[in-house]
Amino acid sequence: MRHHCHNTLLLIGKSESVMAAKQALLLEPDFTKPVLDFSLLLPPPASLQQAKRNKAFIQELKRWRTQNWSTQSNGVLTNIKEDKQSLQVQFTTIWSPPIKVYQALAAQWPNLGCVYLYHNSKAFLWGMAWYQDGLWTAHETMYA
Repeated sequence: MRHHCHNTLLLIGKSESVMAAKQALLLEPDFTKPVLDFSLLLPPPASLQQAKRNKAFIQELKRWRTQNWSTQSNGVLTNIKEDKQSLQVQFTTIWSPPIKVYQALAAQWPNLGCVYLYHNSKAFLWGMAWYQDGLWTAHETMYA
């Protein structure tokens, strides 16, 4: 059974930084919807980018993603709202939020304000955090 974690990411700042962060998260192919792809920001090693995939390969890729993204899956995009100085992305991941992706965004664009919210009701997990002016403030909890 898959546990979906519902995520909302809000980036606020100068338009150049918001656009750069958007390009580091979203593939925007012609004639199709944008696709959320964390590997644009934090790419797996070349050994995990091969076309031939077997069960051992998939398990190794999931381990790498969990260690480097904090979740074993890319996000499945559900909604995007944007203007010149903000980007809001809503998506789901499996089990947990991509905390290390958020940390990488803040490290690469420290002038962006970053707010994220997430919940996984089946795992009794929720949290929120924001990054501004070099400081993270976070609250996470599990409830039963």
